[in-house]
Amino acid sequence: MTVIPSALGGASIALVLCCLASPAPAADDNAMTIVNAFTAKYEQAVASKDAAKLAELFTQDAVFQNPAGVFKGRAAIQQYREGGFKAGVEKEDISIAGAEKSGDIIYDYGDTTIHINSKSGPKELKAHWGAVLTKRDNDWKLTLLTATPVPPPKSQ
Repeated sequence: MTVIPSALGGASIALVLCCLASPAPAADDNAMTIVNAFTAKYEQAVASKDAAKLAELFTQDAVFQNPAGVFKGRAAIQQYREGGFKAGVEKEDISIAGAEKSGDIIYDYGDTTIHINSKSGPKELKAHWGAVLTKRDNDWKLTLLTATPVPPPKSQ
């Protein structure tokens, strides 16, 4: 397992510089249709608390970055998600704000709410996310997933 701790201690910043030479996204590529179907599979895997099933949605060399660290490879991602399920992750509600397709790559982003039933009671964690899906062997897989917590509302 390869885990690189975040140097920002609680904040996660991801910058993705993507394929400057790739063709312009086509308007009729149905990126949102693909992403909606993929998101349904992702949410089902989380709800089933099956880390192996969830990890299968990632490429072998995928990277998942969040405030807990940088998880490189499907095995590291699976181990991280197993820990989350043991900590009480129950489900994840994902909303998609946008998606663009260019060839066999989709860039998408949105928000999520992670529902946790911990020993101290139920919690909801809200985050912004960004992802890169790639088509491999006629199947879409996550190559990159980043998650940044939504800060709590400021007190007045």
